[in-house]
Amino acid sequence: MMTFRTIPPSYTTDFRITLEPLEHFSDRISVLRSDTVEVFRLELIFPFGLLHAPDIQTGHFLPRLIAMGTADRTAYQVAEAFERLGGFLDISMGLRRTTVTLHGLSRYFKAYLPLLADVIFQPEFPEVEIEIQRAQASQTYLVESRKPAFRANASFKEVIYGPGSLAGQTQDPAAMAELNRHSLKKFHAATFGVSSFDIYLCGHITDSDLSSLKNFSESVSPGATEAALPEAHFPEKQPSQHIRVEMENAVQSSLIIGKRLFNRAHPDFFRFLVTNTTFGGYFGSRLMKNIREEKGLTYGISSSLVANGPDGVFSIRAELNKEKLEEALAAIESEKETLRTTPVAESELATVKNYIRGNILSGTNTLFDIMDKHKAIHYEALPPDFYESMGAHIDAVTPEDVMHMTGTWLNEFSTVIAG
Repeated sequence: MMTFRTIPPSYTTDFRITLEPLEHFSDRISVLRSDTVEVFRLELIFPFGLLHAPDIQTGHFLPRLIAMGTADRTAYQVAEAFERLGGFLDISMGLRRTTVTLHGLSRYFKAYLPLLADVIFQPEFPEVEIEIQRAQASQTYLVESRKPAFRANASFKEVIYGPGSLAGQTQDPAAMAELNRHSLKKFHAATFGVSSFDIYLCGHITDSDLSSLKNFSESVSPGATEAALPEAHFPEKQPSQHIRVEMENAVQSSLIIGKRLFNRAHPDFFRFLVTNTTFGGYFGSRLMKNIREEKGLTYGISSSLVANGPDGVFSIRAELNKEKLEEALAAIESEKETLRTTPVAESELATVKNYIRGNILSGTNTLFDIMDKHKAIHYEALPPDFYESMGAHIDAVTPEDVMHMTGTWLNEFSTVIAG
């Protein structure tokens, strides 16, 4: 059959995402299997995070140092053991959860488990490794703190979460100097040592592998309970502020405008998703067209809503020449007011919706992507049909909805300018 290059291919905007169901091997082990790949991703998700830490430096360094040596292995031997098996270990700590992620080759699955148990549950935190990590972090801070973007981010966190919460703090060399092995050991014992954890596994996995995983889980967390964890409170919302961080030698200014908002469980989420994408959420957005393309005030400007715990953070971010700052602020306000008072053209709204659909579909390409969607439903308390109903929710958004969302939510911002 001949292909006619002058005729565009047919397409449809009617789609429905159906997530492959999880296999629950036990109360805490969830699995997605695939015979088409010879790799796996194993995640241990613990119910504690930075907000449970005694101080900013202990919370920051614990995930970086936990794989830096055990009673039987040095940091080099730990790294070499994972590499020899073709594996990669990553440990990340959010505000309320900590995730241990292991990528590896399926044929060595069982061989990873004793190594993983040794690293995660029997770390030694050698003094020499603490000093290496401290020195590297201090040097990084000295370099990054000269950049307006770093200073703006640090100030914005403090503004929206408050200086009294670890969520609003940025560690500096003074805090790093307070780091010690005793605090790391104590925090590890109070978290990894007593808490249960969820396991999410995807890839090419056999029944025998799952039996080994269940034995691993039972052996490292016998009788563990979340009730034994240190108490943690999510910070209250803060009043809006306007902060200016002067940096004499900076050529550019970094601008962040934003506020605490809501997460994906909120009833306005889909309407706001379309509104934000129109405003500054993609390359063809109002902010990009006006402030970058038409006025040439910045190379890039964007807005986003990022879920974080029980709510989310909305922000507008841009890097600007100091001389153009006031003009850019006025242009952002003008675009916001236009979006609030003038209906979006149907053609522009259709483009925005198609962009969002494309992003949704590209986020379900792999088995790992699908597992991430299942985790989001669980940990963000989303409706079970959240992803399946996305298309219908997006289609239902009208120009009037965009105006209403703009007037309702795009207001009472905090502003941080560094530079």
